[in-house]
This record gives sequence, C-alpha cells and structure tokens, in this order.
Amino acid sequence: MKNNEIKTSRKKFIHVYVFIIAVILLYPSSDFYIKGGIYNTIFISIIVISVLYIELSIMNTKYIIKKDNITEIRGIITKTKTTIPMSSVSHISMKKNIFGMIIDFGDVIITSFTGVVIVLEGISRPDEIHKILQDNVEHIKNNHF
Repeated sequence: MKNNEIKTSRKKFIHVYVFIIAVILLYPSSDFYIKGGIYNTIFISIIVISVLYIELSIMNTKYIIKKDNITEIRGIITKTKTTIPMSSVSHISMKKNIFGMIIDFGDVIITSFTGVVIVLEGISRPDEIHKILQDNVEHIKNNHF
C-alpha cells in the first residue's frame, strides 16, 4: 500500500463559509454599511480573518498513513509530530455530524495502548480512511502472531 497523505477538508469549515456568505449578503442592508468608514474596515477584516483561519488550519495540519504507522504533523511556528505504530493501536473510531453525513466528512480517532490519541479532524471520506486503518492494524496483528 502506498502512503496516504491526508489534510483537513474545507467541508469541515462549512459553518464558517455560511457565516461569510450571510455577512456579505446582509451587510449592504445594514446601518453600518450606510455609515461606512470604520465599519467597512471591520467588515472586510472579518471576511479576511475568517478565510485566513480556514486556509491556515488546512495548510498546517497533515496526516500520513503508512502501512505500519500513522503520523500527525501540525503547527505554524512550531511543528508538533505525533506517530502511533499500527501495532500499538488499541481503538479506531469515526465520528460524523449531520453535515458530515450529507457531504461525507468527519473525524477518525486513533487511540494507542499507551493513551496517545490522534484525531484526523474534518477529513473527507472518513469511512474509507477508517477502513484503511482497520485493515492496516489487522495486517500488522496477523503478521505478528
């Protein structure tokens, strides 16, 4: 099996996109728009900060699934790298909310025997990733016994 590199999906941020669209649509009808000045600056700042938040979250979190381990790498200024060998995975679970069920995204939680947890947050196709991880764990366990 090849290595799978996974990033957080933009689907995770659907609520932020809805917020941005609502603000853009409602702003021209508000009193703030008529007053202009600082309010327009605040409006543009909210939009820019929201989009930057999404993009930085996506760019600075990466998950790498190999046949013998899973690694999480995250951070902007300082990088944090967590690796769990497949041989020490005790539990794999998946979580989807209502939006996740509709547009196919969710979280996959991997827990090791030592208590280390990696959460693949807001990824596309979590069912597929869950199956890949389960297969990798089964393969490692079957080859060791």
